Amino acid sequence: MTQSEDSNTSALTQSTQPPPRVHQTHKSQVIQLLLKGLTLGQRLRKNTEIEEMNEAQALARLEKALDPEADPDEVIPDDTSLITIESRERRALKAPTFLASFSRVPKSLRCVLAAEEVAERELDKAAKRKIDGEDTGTKKRTRKLRAEKPRVLGQQSEIEIHQLLKDTDAFCSVPLHYFTNKNLQYINVHAYKVPVTKANPEKGEKARTIIDIPKLDDILGKEDEMTFGDYAVAHPNFYRMIIELDPQGVQGTQSRFYKNHFSFFNHQIDKVEEFEAWRALE
Repeated sequence: MTQSEDSNTSALTQSTQPPPRVHQTHKSQVIQLLLKGLTLGQRLRKNTEIEEMNEAQALARLEKALDPEADPDEVIPDDTSLITIESRERRALKAPTFLASFSRVPKSLRCVLAAEEVAERELDKAAKRKIDGEDTGTKKRTRKLRAEKPRVLGQQSEIEIHQLLKDTDAFCSVPLHYFTNKNLQYINVHAYKVPVTKANPEKGEKARTIIDIPKLDDILGKEDEMTFGDYAVAHPNFYRMIIELDPQGVQGTQSRFYKNHFSFFNHQIDKVEEFEAWRALE
């Protein structure tokens, strides 16, 4: 190929390539920083406006394709990208009352939230069917469930410890702050959307569904954020679960270990003042 032919080919290639996309929203780093500074409500409202504009442009492109001679010089701009909504904000928007507090929410975001909610419910149903279908009597566990204690009139009922917590404890350490009354209630009420994962089963056993601790920490907070008040409420609930799981109950090895473990810290005179210092050791 001659130099002239090569130049012609290069020019032809360049002429057939689509022009670079022009950013309509995130035009510069300064604008990107300003967009991040908007409140969630402002970003949702702006995204609704962008979505409506993109829909109008999509219809205009269709009309132009159906009748290209109607306005041959008309130039329809590229779609404008939406402003980012953080994942933690999206999780919060799944709460109906929180979502309802915003006057304008993009239809595309509502669709995504609804699809995620349906998917989470289906995953939870599948996980629940698997948990309910497992025969715990044939499991080669070192700890087995004990009979549920009857309720006593005049006494406050203990909050139920969800099976997910017990299954998780069989494979790894469950963070103590999961056992505050508030967090136990959250897990019981929202069990269908508590993040889960599969545990590596022992030989001859089925895979077990357990809590995905890093993901649940994103919802309930970290163990190192626990206050002494949280600890005071959580450790009796945790100990109650250990007694239920220990084959020998309160006299079992696990039960006695944790009784001595918690007693050591509870009998320290300065346990409240020095809680942050010994929290990690606990």
